[in-house]
Amino acid sequence: MASPVFIRDVEEVLALRGLDTPDLALLQATHQSYRALLLQPSGPIYADTQRIGHLDLTAAAARADSFLVLAAKRGDQLVVTPEYFLPVSSLAKAAQGGPFPAEGGLWVLGCESMTPARLASFKADCAGHCDVIYEEDPSPAVQGNYFDPVAYCFVTRDSEKTLTRVVLFQFKTAPSRDDHGFENKQLRCGRAIYRFQGKDGYIKLSTIICSDALNLGEDADANKKLSDRTILIHIQLNPKPKHTDYRRYRNEVFRRSAVTTDCDIVCLNWAHNVIQHDSPDHAPHAWKNESGSAWYVPEHRCSVKDDEVANNEAKGLYYTWHEKKRHVLHFHYDEAVFALTVPKVLQDGPAVHNVLIGPQLDTRFAWDADAGTWLESTNCPETGWSEIISASPEVTAAFQSLQDVKKRLHIERAISLSCGPHSMKEQWYRVDNLDVCRIPESEVVARATLQLDRDVAASQERRQRISRVAVLGHILQTVPLPAQIKDLGGGAIAWSPNSPNTNVIKAGARPALVAYLGENPPMDVVKRIGENAFELLRRENKDHKDRVAICYRTVAGVTEFADIKQQTDITYDGSSMASITGGP
Repeated sequence: MASPVFIRDVEEVLALRGLDTPDLALLQATHQSYRALLLQPSGPIYADTQRIGHLDLTAAAARADSFLVLAAKRGDQLVVTPEYFLPVSSLAKAAQGGPFPAEGGLWVLGCESMTPARLASFKADCAGHCDVIYEEDPSPAVQGNYFDPVAYCFVTRDSEKTLTRVVLFQFKTAPSRDDHGFENKQLRCGRAIYRFQGKDGYIKLSTIICSDALNLGEDADANKKLSDRTILIHIQLNPKPKHTDYRRYRNEVFRRSAVTTDCDIVCLNWAHNVIQHDSPDHAPHAWKNESGSAWYVPEHRCSVKDDEVANNEAKGLYYTWHEKKRHVLHFHYDEAVFALTVPKVLQDGPAVHNVLIGPQLDTRFAWDADAGTWLESTNCPETGWSEIISASPEVTAAFQSLQDVKKRLHIERAISLSCGPHSMKEQWYRVDNLDVCRIPESEVVARATLQLDRDVAASQERRQRISRVAVLGHILQTVPLPAQIKDLGGGAIAWSPNSPNTNVIKAGARPALVAYLGENPPMDVVKRIGENAFELLRRENKDHKDRVAICYRTVAGVTEFADIKQQTDITYDGSSMASITGGP
């Protein structure tokens, strides 16, 4: 059985040393949003019996130093790097008079591994510059070679009210699971997970380091303490961030009452496709991993308006809706620095002033090797979509009106209609209702325009949906169409908020809803989707209700258009013939 998670208040730790609790801006329950800066680095990494960190410490230090200078210059109130990234040399430079958070700011810096001797020398080197605090280690020398540290950097005041720099180290409490028990053998484990609390007592902040999540997922009491009006940061160097055991703590949070789990969970991993080196005798190992970095927000504290979602997505922060009623915003998988404006977890004031739009990605910075610095990136990051729609002339032709990735949601909606509307839910196209934006507990993302998730089933689903659109495009160009849409021969597949339940357009003709259901679909599915489609258009515009066509291909390869009862039954009175709540 896992050991209970030990949570220790930072206030207590600082008081023992005559230091005040810092009044951190992001923990003040006001309507003033805070600024966050997150670094998602690329590898390669190095891991052996002496250290875990970036393979090239010089390259890592250049990125880290530039990042901390940027953070200090901008004045971001929350700054985060992932597990095992920050070189100790960069932390020492910052602690000894270099870039450091201003009063009210907090830097949460996942650092390369540190031996007990390295910790002691770091503390000695920082004497006179800042207070370095870490828990005593009673374990014998043979218990492991190094710690996995996160460094909390902040400014507070001493007993004489003089501003004092502080570096508070927290160590990973549980080794990661690997086939050979490597980290289990090398890691010296810490005991405490620290908890910051705002001066007004409302909002807390804690950090867990990668496999700390394993114990947290099994400790209900600790899980409750770290999810009640909290910012919970989960830093990782993890090839499988969506593994069942690593996300169990989130599932435990999400299944409980929304009232007692009003928290932001911030997962920050390394970028995708990490290469691992471990010794000169072994070839490098390619992880072929996702990054899995994401920001989780409760139901009532995130916008689902197109403009705000699209603004995030254009810069590399992608929307999904978790089945347990949480918004999940996924960061683009490439190496980058993400700058965000984030509303407070709790806002203690007039409700009219509440900011409920969720994290907004202001800027994405990319590393410029020539300039040796992080530069603002203005382009829309590539998600694999361009390659997919260029895969064949048929796909390219079908998506000719769906090329603009700045309208990524329009593309997803057009695909959903083209594959057959499985729901007639009011505003099915709103992002938290849209079928492809919904994710299960596995957190697998199957959105067609995001080719980032490596899950095999999700990849197959994306390919199938894109293939159906390509076939539908071919049918519109080459097959005689039924009477109700005969004038749409040669039409294009598109989506517009002006007629949200249609997906085929042609100049001079009314739009229509035309779906292709693949080869030899069950007839009950054909019937239900036909009813759904007819009802969607009837509710949108009675003049459009006849502009529906559902097609499929037989085993012999013949294109068939289904009979839709409402279009052929002269006794039909115009009322709904399908459940308005049907479908997922």
